[in-house]
Amino acid sequence: MNLSAYTALLGAERVLPAGPRASGYLRDFSWYSPVLENALADTTVDAVLRPASVEELRAVVAQAVRDRTPITLRGAGTGNYGQSLPLRQGLVIDTKGVAGVLEIGSGRIAVLPGTVMKDVEAAAQQTGQELAIMPSTYRVATAAGFVCGGSGGLGGAAHGDLWDGNVLAVEMLTVEEEPRTVRLEGDDVRPVLHTYGTIGVLTRVELRLVRARDYVPLLAQFPDFAATAAFGYDLVASPQHARLVSLHQEPIGVMLHPLRGAIDPAAHLALLWVAAEDVDAVEAQVVAHGGRLTREWPSSTHISQFPFSHTILWSRKADPASSWLQCEYSSDRAVFLDQVAAIADRYPGVFLQHVEFAFSRGRVRPLGIPPIVGLPDHEAALDDLMAFCASIDMSVLNPHSYVVEEGGFVGDTAQVVALKTGCDPMNLLNPGKLGDTFFTSRGLTPPSGRAMARRS
Repeated sequence: MNLSAYTALLGAERVLPAGPRASGYLRDFSWYSPVLENALADTTVDAVLRPASVEELRAVVAQAVRDRTPITLRGAGTGNYGQSLPLRQGLVIDTKGVAGVLEIGSGRIAVLPGTVMKDVEAAAQQTGQELAIMPSTYRVATAAGFVCGGSGGLGGAAHGDLWDGNVLAVEMLTVEEEPRTVRLEGDDVRPVLHTYGTIGVLTRVELRLVRARDYVPLLAQFPDFAATAAFGYDLVASPQHARLVSLHQEPIGVMLHPLRGAIDPAAHLALLWVAAEDVDAVEAQVVAHGGRLTREWPSSTHISQFPFSHTILWSRKADPASSWLQCEYSSDRAVFLDQVAAIADRYPGVFLQHVEFAFSRGRVRPLGIPPIVGLPDHEAALDDLMAFCASIDMSVLNPHSYVVEEGGFVGDTAQVVALKTGCDPMNLLNPGKLGDTFFTSRGLTPPSGRAMARRS
């Protein structure tokens, strides 16, 4: 591929041809999955482009369209499903250089796409506000990467996920020879959420802010996981404010190395990030559920290093042959606890239950991100395990696929097709990530049953 046009636009130092320097942009955390690790092993690229402004981003997109070259957008590369790894050879555009806070108002902040979420949070806090939700990888994750490749995270126990009004608006470039700017607000943003940068090239992200609070990290330990699960559900349903409620069935606790000195190896854990004014009330809830609370968090580490997919990183370190799954339990408390018991009975020591909570649309949503250990025949056994989850009315997402629908595609299919067709008419954005031959050649085939069940 002739890169001279891109070099003329960006300079040679910000155009990285295929080779050692570019290869670092062909890795993310999809190695969590042995299936994806194999499927994406041969990922290649013609070049990595590193624009430093919206104007440069617009220029390289226009040039790529003239060249009919596939484009994959990349932030920090913290995704677990290969969101930013190209399936077809072409260009990877690193957006981290297109960064900065544009404006802050009451309840909202607008930023450029490559802005690191830690910087977004810091800017909000200077006004007495904080992000309603942010990824657990907020120290490195970018705003556009979170919106296009993430789903929820810290703050979710109080404010839900991306689809709960926490992305207020986006602006994006169309992928045409003369790129246009399209603005989406409110529910019209939904097709962009978690669709892996396949719809448009984000240039502005507006996120919801809420009142800032002081938070205290806490560690609760319980003698059995049923009590841990009941406590977690009840805390999220209570008036107490928690930015994080993360449950870990034994023996996950001993896999979290920095916490080993603070826990009983046989205990089941709840990792909590709680508003300072609610700590006493939370402790009373822990005791009422048969647990005990430790207020002294280990000073050597931060609580954000353990929840969500970080748990899988720790479990893979402890057992490199282990795998993982994503699922959603019932929002009904009694059914949730029955599902917890059924899994513990059917897959003891294999399906290690790890539950994160979101409070979404007025209901408690227990979300499972369990390490899976000891499966003898990984792919076949994983299929059986997912079938069992479905049999007890759990929604199952497949983190072993790079296809949007399998990993939790959310939205109205016709709306996605209409926006994608208008904004990327040549299908150059991250091609191959929208599955089923891109909804069966636009025949509006519904997304997978798994994904539809998740949002019902």
